[in-house]
Amino acid sequence: MYIHEMIHETKTLRQQMTPENEAYFGEMVKYIRSGGSSLTEAKGEEVLLGLAREIVKNQSKGISAEQLYGPDAKAYCEQVVDDVNMRKPRSTKEKIMYYTMIPWVALTWVFFIYMITGFFSKWFGGELEYTLISSASLLLIAGLSIVLVELVIRFLGPGSRKNKEEASQTPPRKFDIKTLGTYLAIAVGIITVGVFLGRIMPSFTVSPWDSLIIFVVGILGQKFIFGRRPKA
Repeated sequence: MYIHEMIHETKTLRQQMTPENEAYFGEMVKYIRSGGSSLTEAKGEEVLLGLAREIVKNQSKGISAEQLYGPDAKAYCEQVVDDVNMRKPRSTKEKIMYYTMIPWVALTWVFFIYMITGFFSKWFGGELEYTLISSASLLLIAGLSIVLVELVIRFLGPGSRKNKEEASQTPPRKFDIKTLGTYLAIAVGIITVGVFLGRIMPSFTVSPWDSLIIFVVGILGQKFIFGRRPKA
């Protein structure tokens, strides 16, 4: 969707809001569009459109924007900006796409490795090397890739980009050992399940050419399925 189309739809939705919700949403618009956030114009309008749709949808159920997001619209927007900067999914559709994309990318590059190691044998005068792959190991890689990405985002991802005065007043983020332990426990659980499934799930053999085809399909999927952006 183009930026001007998002702005037009947001304006239309805003006209459908109650005075209370419109005033609350106005604070959100002021924060997102005033340069107080680090979002690009396209991403900012995408966020505002999503918020406007959600407000109008819940308004019909008798739920106000303040009940939905809390009393401080600016504080909520700051959290939204943090989530967007860290590419954390917010809607159900975004979550499905996000948690599908992570293992998709991981497995794409796993097959790239299989392809390279298979062709290396041929390039150096040997036979074309085939690889026996356990389907359980692929599930294990998919699960662990999600945990790894979540860990990296949680502890190394960008925080909100505030100005110097705000940054000096903000205490440094504390290392959350409990969260780290939770992720490690999930990883151990995934490995345990993977080992169990490895005993009962089948294995299959792929040639370097098979791996090349899967790799190309994976790259195309990254570009055309997960790589779409709002149009300027």
